[in-house]
Amino acid sequence: MSNDTKTRILETAWTLVNERGTGVGVGEIAAAAGVSRQLVYVHFTSRAGLLVAMARHQDARSGFRERALATRELAPAQALDRLVRAWCEYLPEILPVALGLEAALIAGEEGAVAWRDRMGELHQAFRHATARLAEAGELTPGWSPERAADWAWAQVQPSNWLHLVIERGWSAEEYVSHATSTINGRLANV
Repeated sequence: MSNDTKTRILETAWTLVNERGTGVGVGEIAAAAGVSRQLVYVHFTSRAGLLVAMARHQDARSGFRERALATRELAPAQALDRLVRAWCEYLPEILPVALGLEAALIAGEEGAVAWRDRMGELHQAFRHATARLAEAGELTPGWSPERAADWAWAQVQPSNWLHLVIERGWSAEEYVSHATSTINGRLANV
């Protein structure tokens, strides 16, 4: 399969999952992308594999992955701040899909694999940032890098955005500001 065909499948999957949720079938995605269902399975092995590849593709296509990696070049406290900001600013773009994958996790469905993959990588980014804080002597006493990463990661879950911005009417700017100041204020001892 050409890269163009693979990209078309991934972008079609993203559009359909964004519009209809993680219950969209491989056959529907294949038909919308103009390929056979078998071709999708040849390339992605399973529906779960397609969902993982779709989410990874979106992270790369949107520039989020690049922005997250670029934070590693900054001073530790600034890196944590920028990582939180980059993720929070990306959330509105991915919210329907992220919530669908999170719901699949709760229900024990195939989308859980994609949720664990993408959120696991986000946790690793937080783990890297908090380890750098610890190495610089800037991690607040009483926190281990692992526990600090767990806490920061939990603060910026997609469902938190849903509850505060969508349900409670916070502005996106308020959410980002409070998330960054809370996380940095709690973890960065600078």
